[in-house]
Amino acid sequence: MTRRPRMLNEPKESAAPYVVFAVVVALLLVVLIVNLLRVTYTFAVDVTGSSMEDTIHGGDIVYALRSFDAERGDIVIIDVQGDPGFDPKTENIIKRLIAKEGDCVKCEDGVVYVKPAGGEYAPLDEPYTKGVTPDFPEVAVGEGEIFFLGDHRDVSRDSTEVGTRLYSDIIGVVPDWAVSIKWLTTPVEKFRYALQDLFS
Repeated sequence: MTRRPRMLNEPKESAAPYVVFAVVVALLLVVLIVNLLRVTYTFAVDVTGSSMEDTIHGGDIVYALRSFDAERGDIVIIDVQGDPGFDPKTENIIKRLIAKEGDCVKCEDGVVYVKPAGGEYAPLDEPYTKGVTPDFPEVAVGEGEIFFLGDHRDVSRDSTEVGTRLYSDIIGVVPDWAVSIKWLTTPVEKFRYALQDLFS
């Protein structure tokens, strides 16, 4: 049976339900794609505290790479479960990797200096810091170890207080692109969490 053509004086069908449906489907597809990428290559990190301000704030959600080769200056996620230097409830911390095995590091007059193995001391260019870095004496970073600091030097609990930790304690690296899209990943991940809560 053929459908009768619409008469000119008949009211037009509203497009609103189709638009709403398309938006919902698009959002669900975005969440699905992000989730697949996240599970395969990255994991989401819910940031608490202010130790990485102004780079990353408490409440931000950033992605960290599962596969990495952490270098000096990288933002890293460090597993501190069971570490006596941190609150027993704390599982992971987010800090900036300053020095690796074989390096020496010190801070004089608020300036951090790093001496790579076989090299000379050079001041770090740290435009990302907030507050003043407290001076500390030379620290020789041992085999398989790392020295890390928070960007908000006035409040960060880091290697200046708890010493070095093992490179193998690093479980992820937050790349620059992940920091630059935190304005997007934070609401997307919060929406994903809400969906999980809704269907669980």
